[in-house]
Amino acid sequence: MRYLTLKDAVFLTITSIVGGGIFVLSPLTYTIAGKCAIYGWIIDLVISLIMATPFAYASTKITKSGGPYKYIQKIFGIKIGKIFGYMLWFSGVVSISAVVSFFEVIFNVYFDFKYIGIVLIIIITALVLSGIKVIKNILRLFAIITILILIFIICSNGLDLNIFSTAKFDISKIFMASYFGLWTMTGWEGIVIPSESFKNPKKDISYGLIIGTFIVGILYLFYAWSISSNAIYGNLEIVIKSLIKNNMVVWLGMLMIIAGCIFSWTFTLSWMPKSLFPKIFELKPIKHLENSKKDISIIGVLLNAFIIAFFSMSSSKTLVDISLFMVLVSYFGVYFAVFKGADSAIYKYFAFISCLVVLIILIFRIAYFIIY
Repeated sequence: MRYLTLKDAVFLTITSIVGGGIFVLSPLTYTIAGKCAIYGWIIDLVISLIMATPFAYASTKITKSGGPYKYIQKIFGIKIGKIFGYMLWFSGVVSISAVVSFFEVIFNVYFDFKYIGIVLIIIITALVLSGIKVIKNILRLFAIITILILIFIICSNGLDLNIFSTAKFDISKIFMASYFGLWTMTGWEGIVIPSESFKNPKKDISYGLIIGTFIVGILYLFYAWSISSNAIYGNLEIVIKSLIKNNMVVWLGMLMIIAGCIFSWTFTLSWMPKSLFPKIFELKPIKHLENSKKDISIIGVLLNAFIIAFFSMSSSKTLVDISLFMVLVSYFGVYFAVFKGADSAIYKYFAFISCLVVLIILIFRIAYFIIY
């Protein structure tokens, strides 16, 4: 079978959302809010399902790869759609380059190999270029490993069954925990991008997105709960070593989870250049190369791999901050488009709530930037 199915959409959602952020931000939420951080993660589970729903709706209204920007284009026109498309693509490759850099940090806990990120990109690029059949199998493998490793960490740490009776309810702390936790739940745009890779995109992507988000939310909730009694937070090196605890299974598991995230985004983002620059892809040499393997975009894969490798070698916090800001703006564009164009009241309500959440986060980030 050369097309992805509903099951693959669930796996793609899991691997696209779960990256390195959960390993750092979960201890951070505990440091900020103590045991009441658990309430923030419960809120994030609910909010993430609400915020994922407009993306699921948008996927039912587009048939060409390009993701949510295609829906924005449908509602607001080509020019506005293109602007959001460029933001989506740029923020995606920059964010994944940061994930590659984080992979290097984890790998070099035991080794000292400066260019392991480049080696990883080359391997992942080769796998993605192998076609949908290989992508399908690797997605499933990474998703299963991701779930099993998180369950292993949860079971290893155990759960404090008295957490809800001992946690003090502090709204300001819960808000802060929810804010940082929500960053680990984003990534829905990636699942919507490769519409042409799915057998039945309108059904597979929309249902897979919601099911996958729910699974991730539950895993994150229990993961955050499990580390609440022994979380340590300091600089990045201290956090990583406290999580690994000289356990090679956890170390390898973290590497596999991060690699799975990079693999998923390398695949999904590969459709963006073709969607944004269709005239270039109609040129004979490029068209001939693309037609040699119709289930993926060869040029898109290679171009993104080069850009991701470049940014990972010259990582800049400012650049990452800009990309995160663009993610929020592009999310707002999707939610506003769904609010304007949805033919159902429930989707309009969910889109409106999502708009408010994104606006609050944007205001908070701008205020934090000005103050600090």
